[in-house]
Amino acid sequence: MWLDKMNKAVHGLNYSGTYVYINDGRIDTMQIVHRVNETGERERLLSLNGEAREILRDSDKVTCILPADKSVIVGKHKSGTGLPTFVPEDILKLSKFYDIEMIGRDRIAGYPSVIISIEPKDKMRYGYRIWLEEDSGMVLRSDIMEADGKVMEQMMFTEISLQTPISLAMLEPTVKHDKFQIVTDQSVDSSEPGINNTDWSFVRIPKGFSVTSQSLKPMPMKKHLVQHFVLSDGLATVSVYIEKSTADEQALDGESSMGSVNAFGRRIADHRVTVMGEVPKATVRQIAEAVARN
Repeated sequence: MWLDKMNKAVHGLNYSGTYVYINDGRIDTMQIVHRVNETGERERLLSLNGEAREILRDSDKVTCILPADKSVIVGKHKSGTGLPTFVPEDILKLSKFYDIEMIGRDRIAGYPSVIISIEPKDKMRYGYRIWLEEDSGMVLRSDIMEADGKVMEQMMFTEISLQTPISLAMLEPTVKHDKFQIVTDQSVDSSEPGINNTDWSFVRIPKGFSVTSQSLKPMPMKKHLVQHFVLSDGLATVSVYIEKSTADEQALDGESSMGSVNAFGRRIADHRVTVMGEVPKATVRQIAEAVARN
């Protein structure tokens, strides 16, 4: 199946290239270098416009170099890829909620490609269209689409080399950061023994979504840890943040949108719930309203 082939290519190939990411009228150009061997995956991402932000990933950690803040954020490695595109883990589950078919052929970044359409079976998720390199299955372009066919978000390679040797030097950071402050992400997996993970639950969430991870994590400008839940249907992903609130704080109340990302905020007694993800407005609202305190 093409999606299975894509998963293996994104994680299992050596590649380097440049892609553009378009969202809410903003265009970001990124350089990516990805290497895999017997020790695992390593990856370097560098922004080519604006501040020269750089992200380094390996099997143990993710390092974000932020020149504007003169800081380096180091966190635990999470599964996934630096590419702004989906990589479904449970492909068989997707067929329950999406219709998947090959609809044509094209040419992207000089490579022959097949076009795969992923259409939702209800209005609680977006549609997707992906262009995969014909031989390897590597994703060369991906679009997130509304029900009317409007493209909300797009990632596309303008240049890419596949299966070329990737040296260790190509994975080294290029942004000077010797004098930057190092900040360690103190997120705690709240499914670990000794962490209270029974305070909150979800009832009547959209069909197909389930909680895939739960953690306590620090947030910018906050002195306390915030409960963070991730819900997914195997393709679309939604984040839920729950924290103690105060009467005078400025926080999202109701809905908000930015490009393909929708958010919804509400209070539950003395707590604030914020839900956000690349899903329709009705989905984030329903998930926010499904949050219950045990």
